[in-house]
Amino acid sequence: MADKLTTEDWVSISDFMAEYCWRVDEGDGDGWAALYTDDGVFSGATPEPMVGAAQLRMIPINAYKDGNQGMMRHIVANMTCRYGETRDVVHAKLYNYVSVWGGAPGAGNLVMALCKVTYVRHGDSWLIKENAVKLLTP
Repeated sequence: MADKLTTEDWVSISDFMAEYCWRVDEGDGDGWAALYTDDGVFSGATPEPMVGAAQLRMIPINAYKDGNQGMMRHIVANMTCRYGETRDVVHAKLYNYVSVWGGAPGAGNLVMALCKVTYVRHGDSWLIKENAVKLLTP
């Protein structure tokens, strides 16, 4: 089994994932896409994988426009991380619980996403190389 993360890397990735959730929930397409590598991939939630900033940026924009007006909320939990080939690559498994609040259309439990995420170090922070999700609907 690969090494567990240093405390510094764990805190950095945890904070990064909180930013990830806020940006998608607020409909910040450009900000959310900026959390990925140039060839970053988000797969499993759309019919085809979304690759690169132009496609990735549409996920938060469309989610916000689809009627939730900022009432959708993502919560990351049970994240476990291990270093990959080097300490500049991290492989994680996590739950991403998605719900809609405030009387918005479709309010309630929306989905639980089982995510396998690969991060690559980018300066003092991280970027997502791939987020492969499996959706569990209520």
